[in-house]
Amino acid sequence: MKKFVLKSLGLLSIVFFISCGGDDDTPVDTTDTQNPSQPTNLRATNKTQTSLQLSWDASTDNVGVKKYAVFQDGNIINDNITATTLTIESLTPETSYSFSVVAFDEADNQSESSDIFDTCTLAITLEFKTNLSEMGVFTQNLSELTPADGVQLYEINSTLFTDYAKKQRLVRLPNCEVLKYKGDDLLPVFPDNTLIAKTFYYNLNEQNPNSEKIIIETRILLKINGVWEVGNYIWNEAQTEATYSENGNVTPISYTNSDGQTLNIDYKVPSKQDCFTCHNNNNSTFPIGMKLRSMNFTPSYTNQNQLAYLESIGMMEGATSENISVLPDWTDASNDILDRGRAYIDINCAHCHQPGGAVTNFNLDFRLETPFEETGIYANRGEIEARIQSTAPVYMMPQLGRTIVHDEAVDMLIDYLEAIEN
Repeated sequence: MKKFVLKSLGLLSIVFFISCGGDDDTPVDTTDTQNPSQPTNLRATNKTQTSLQLSWDASTDNVGVKKYAVFQDGNIINDNITATTLTIESLTPETSYSFSVVAFDEADNQSESSDIFDTCTLAITLEFKTNLSEMGVFTQNLSELTPADGVQLYEINSTLFTDYAKKQRLVRLPNCEVLKYKGDDLLPVFPDNTLIAKTFYYNLNEQNPNSEKIIIETRILLKINGVWEVGNYIWNEAQTEATYSENGNVTPISYTNSDGQTLNIDYKVPSKQDCFTCHNNNNSTFPIGMKLRSMNFTPSYTNQNQLAYLESIGMMEGATSENISVLPDWTDASNDILDRGRAYIDINCAHCHQPGGAVTNFNLDFRLETPFEETGIYANRGEIEARIQSTAPVYMMPQLGRTIVHDEAVDMLIDYLEAIEN
């Protein structure tokens, strides 16, 4: 706002101006009318669950800046800041906010607003609770297995065998966070406080899709301070709750399969150590199923590529179906038998049989990305054929996750092992 004064220099001045023939009754602007330039590089540091520190840069022409005002979500929260930083407290955990800053000079001229900066407070650090109902995975009626708000279903193209159990796979990311592509088709970068859940169940009668479920366990991975932790919840007989347990057990299951056969299975719930054995590389825990190449297909819950879908809902960043390979579906007979065999061995065996895995004494590397000549599959093809048909403890392969023979996979793998001899 301009300020005007009328120059009045007394009688002598008036006489002087008259004698010079001048007329100086015009108002004169005596203040600076140049608005300061806008603050730049607004950023947030030292974020916690309930606070953050805003900082910004003042341009070189802001020498005369007297103060700054900070806006939060469009509303002014402080208009008398003399530094270029402000700590903001009493925020809500895992919540997004928008901030902007304006500058004022000594004459109260106001700059244009800085660019709006969107940021998010940190998520509440996750931990394993006593009951599954406390973990925020499902809605109130647990047995319906309906994902809670913010929990996303996902599927993988080629699955691991667990005594014919069905599996529901879920992932929950902290608000404002995404899965980030890191340049390969393996695991994405997961933010801290990611939750991954996998629930194992049987339909009492596979010929009736609406039949009662027999829910056995929900395995959960939590990423806490950069480290993955494993936990398991075992469901009660009433199917109303699941309780955290680090001890495995055996649960007898009887159900009717899609061919009308009644199968009786002594389902083995793994211990925490069993989980660590499979989800371990060089003594670090990691997810197995959520590799990008395993999710690069169109799943049953959506009509578009899964990677594209996850990006469209704000959960994925950078990964596209074009820059990621595809793990073949080993159950699809239209795929080449060589691809089917490698896919099954990758998802069922490679987490243990790779450098840094739980089994290193056989010098095997079953990962799909390993050139065939370096896997050790050909040299051990006879051993592989025998072990996949065995149920003898220690000898059978895989040793964990099954108690019976996976007949369909055995038929396919024998064809594969014969094909690699040609």
